[in-house]
Amino acid sequence: GSNVENNPWQRPSNKSIQDLIKEVEELQGRPGAFPSETNLSKEMESVMKDIKNTTQKKYRDYSKTPGSPDNDFLFMYSVARTNLELELIHRGGNLCSGGASTAGKRSCLNQLFHVLALHMRLYSIDSEYNPWRKLTQLEEMNPQLGYEEQQPEVPILYHDVTSLLLIQILMMPQPLRKDHFTCLVKVLFTLLYTQALAALSVKCSEEDRSAWKHAGALKKSTCDAEKSYEVLLSFVISELFKGKLYHEEGTQECAMVNPIAWSPESMEKYLQDFCLPFLRITSLLQHHLFGEDLPSCQEEEEFSVLASCLGLLPTFYQTEHPFISASCLDWPVPAFDIITQWCFEIKSFAERHAEQGKALLIQESKWKLPHLLQLPENYNTIFQYYHRKTCSVCTKVPKDPAVCLVCGTFVCLKGLCCKQQSYCECVLHSQNCGAGTGIFLLINASVIIIIRGHRFCLWGSVYLDAHGEEDRDLRRGKPLYICKERYKVLEQQWISHTFDHINKRWGPHYNGL
Repeated sequence: GSNVENNPWQRPSNKSIQDLIKEVEELQGRPGAFPSETNLSKEMESVMKDIKNTTQKKYRDYSKTPGSPDNDFLFMYSVARTNLELELIHRGGNLCSGGASTAGKRSCLNQLFHVLALHMRLYSIDSEYNPWRKLTQLEEMNPQLGYEEQQPEVPILYHDVTSLLLIQILMMPQPLRKDHFTCLVKVLFTLLYTQALAALSVKCSEEDRSAWKHAGALKKSTCDAEKSYEVLLSFVISELFKGKLYHEEGTQECAMVNPIAWSPESMEKYLQDFCLPFLRITSLLQHHLFGEDLPSCQEEEEFSVLASCLGLLPTFYQTEHPFISASCLDWPVPAFDIITQWCFEIKSFAERHAEQGKALLIQESKWKLPHLLQLPENYNTIFQYYHRKTCSVCTKVPKDPAVCLVCGTFVCLKGLCCKQQSYCECVLHSQNCGAGTGIFLLINASVIIIIRGHRFCLWGSVYLDAHGEEDRDLRRGKPLYICKERYKVLEQQWISHTFDHINKRWGPHYNGL
């Protein structure tokens, strides 16, 4: 097998992980300052204003107090996260295809990160947003403070690890050094893997937990115990067993509803699947920040390839052996000590919030790619269902009924009966459903209209007759059947945000649709 050391993505630093951790903490602690006024700084400030102004207000308000520094901070983080998630969608939900960015040379994500980091570093944030010390150091209880006062509002094992990575990177001076980036990823992967183990322990039955607990305990004294998922899982179960997490009603029910015969292979697959979303976003981020292409791979190899690219695998790791995800772990402090600290927070939280304690642990970050409604083969099915259907707003049968192809809402096209604040229903729905973008199928015409902000255009029809022709306004009365190729094109234009570039015949709708 090929040795990971030859991988150009992995550039080992001569510094130890402990030295890099200290450097990262020092860099994050440096106060940010806006640069002296230059043409570049003016442009960067202008870009940030444009981003805010083009975003609808409800998508800018994330905190309890809109307009506060917290709110601005979370909004800027969300811009970075959204752009990375969007590229992952464009790639089909995984990174198996590899290669450069789908946007090619037009990608400006690196520059966007510079702008966001410049503005985010002007804020000072508390440890709830960036708990770097809690990830890398063992904490001692302060005898002068009460027990409750020292418990965090959100235990570290409930944090979203991808969010932590982005926030930590954006709080550091740019451009970021590669060894600092790798250090961040290694530290956060230990947290992510512990989350996966905790989630796995909650999903299984009491008998499985007992068996894993004893089997792993026998191997705890081995030299590679900190890189053995069996030992680590056993220890997590032992620590969480001290609290009320496993004793609440519902754990056994959860296991009975979805019984799984756990084997070493299925457990390894679960752990990899749990961690893959983080590895994908992190690999995309590394790709944009440092300019190297992603390697292509088979779907079953995606975890190991991405782990190698991110520098998580030790340089001596031989790929010919069966891959074990725990081999990617590089603990900044003794593993069992830091896991004890993290599990203690969970136990304390579960005592105060018994129902949420378990539910928050088994949240999984799997999500399906966005898609439009699944339409029937024959257009007559749609026509018969919606032709005499009443509107849920005005309770009347619309003269021009339409259906949103994103969410399925039935609306009145150009209906004054449903007009609110000078906006007709389709325009208003496009703002609420798609942040200004709406895709509507006109029931009485079999055609689709696109609304983009203050403009609209006629897209055409995805239903054709036997000769492959449209029947706009249903004048010819021919049977119409769905053209899956056209519908796929429409869906792809929606996902890739290319309506503006592909469709040329736009006109103002004057809020009258």
